[in-house]
Amino acid sequence: MSERKLWGASHGGYRADVQTPPQTLPADIAEQADVDARSIARVLAGDREAFAVLVTKYSDPLYRHALNMTGSPDVAEDIMQASFIKAFSHLGEVRGRFDAWIFRIVANGCKDWLKNIRRTHVSYEEDDQPSHLTTPDEELDRSELRVDLDWALGQLSPSLREAFVMKHVEGRSYEEMAEMLDSTVGALKMRVHRAREALQALLEEKYA
Repeated sequence: MSERKLWGASHGGYRADVQTPPQTLPADIAEQADVDARSIARVLAGDREAFAVLVTKYSDPLYRHALNMTGSPDVAEDIMQASFIKAFSHLGEVRGRFDAWIFRIVANGCKDWLKNIRRTHVSYEEDDQPSHLTTPDEELDRSELRVDLDWALGQLSPSLREAFVMKHVEGRSYEEMAEMLDSTVGALKMRVHRAREALQALLEEKYA
């Protein structure tokens, strides 16, 4: 299977801001896991094209997470490419829910990238469109605030940034975060709290 076939269309047109995902009921989660397990079984049995079903199903939310974490459409797409290739190569190692397993691969790719690069701020180029509902001064204030917040997010450790993005940008519940990150609700609440405190301290210092 070629990388082009595995990955599909480019995601460069997505915005960094995302809507709160709809709540998934436990029964829906179980049904989704069963469907994914059947797709995995087909791939392992030799039907490589069945992997495209999983790519289509999960590429959008995973790409948005990578974009929120890195701030770069190109980097996000590279991480997605590498993550799906790695997932295909290790599909027989899936234990439990596939969506949580592939999310951890993408999340680790994002954190590895953040650890290996020094950045002062994140640029959301697709979000920099002028609004017709605000005055130029209001737009300038919002733009400066966005830059300052992006800069502060860029100073956080990858784990704190990840927790803040999942909770306050992607709107995930603590229970969902715990499942995706193989952690506990209590630990993630503490991580989000520490991220908020760190952001507040950074912004207060900047504005002092």
